[in-house]
Amino acid sequence: RALIYKNLKPLPTLYDLAVDLVDNPSMALKCNLAPPSHPLALVERFSSFLRDTPNTHLQIIRKKLVQELIELDQIKGNLLAIDSCPLLAKVKENNLKTSVKNRFNKTKTPKGDPDCRLGVIIHFPKPFEKEVRFFWGYRNHVISDALSELPLTETTRPANVQESKLFIPLFTQIRQEFNIPIKGILGDSIYDAEYILDFIINHLKAKPYLARNPRRSRKSATKLSKSGGLI
Repeated sequence: RALIYKNLKPLPTLYDLAVDLVDNPSMALKCNLAPPSHPLALVERFSSFLRDTPNTHLQIIRKKLVQELIELDQIKGNLLAIDSCPLLAKVKENNLKTSVKNRFNKTKTPKGDPDCRLGVIIHFPKPFEKEVRFFWGYRNHVISDALSELPLTETTRPANVQESKLFIPLFTQIRQEFNIPIKGILGDSIYDAEYILDFIINHLKAKPYLARNPRRSRKSATKLSKSGGLI
C-alpha cells in the first residue's frame, strides 16, 4: 500500500516516502504502518520468528525477490553502492550511565552478548573535527542499487571485522547470484585500497567512485581514466 501511495503522489525516493508517512500518521495507518499499541510484544514475536527460521530460507526469498525486480527493470544494477552501519549490542558496557570497569577492554567480551566485538564509530560534529567513539556490537554491511535504493545483499558481522575485507566477497556473491551490468561503484574512503581498486577496474570492469583516503599516501599502480575513477 505504501508503494502504491508513493507512485500516486508521486514521491521520487523511498526516503521521501518514509518522511511523508511520518508527517502523515493517518496515511501511515491506512498503509498498516502505524506503530502498534504494544511495540515490545511485536519485537519479541519477530525476534522469535527469526530465531526459529533458518537463514537459508530467507536468503532464497531475497534472491528470488531481487531477481524478479531485475526482470521487471526496477533494479538496473548499473550503479551500486556499498556501506555499513553500526549495531550496538544491548549490553551494560554500551550504557555510559552504568559503572563498568575496563568498559572498552577488547580482551573482555561482555557477558550479555559473547558474540559481539569492540568497534569504532567516527563522528564529524564540525568540519575537520573528528570524534571517535567505541562500542560493543556488530556492523551491518549492505550493497544496494543506487538508483532504486533497493538492497541486493547484506551481511552482519562482529564490529571488529574490517569493512574493506568484505568488499570483494560481497561483490563476488553479487556477480554469482545476478546478471547485472555493473558500471560504477560508490563507497566511502574505507574502501580506497589498492586491491579493491584493482578488483573494481580489472575484474568487475567498472569505475570506482570512492572517497579518497588521505592516509593512503602510496601512489596507486592502478590507472584511472579521466572520465571516471577515484573522487
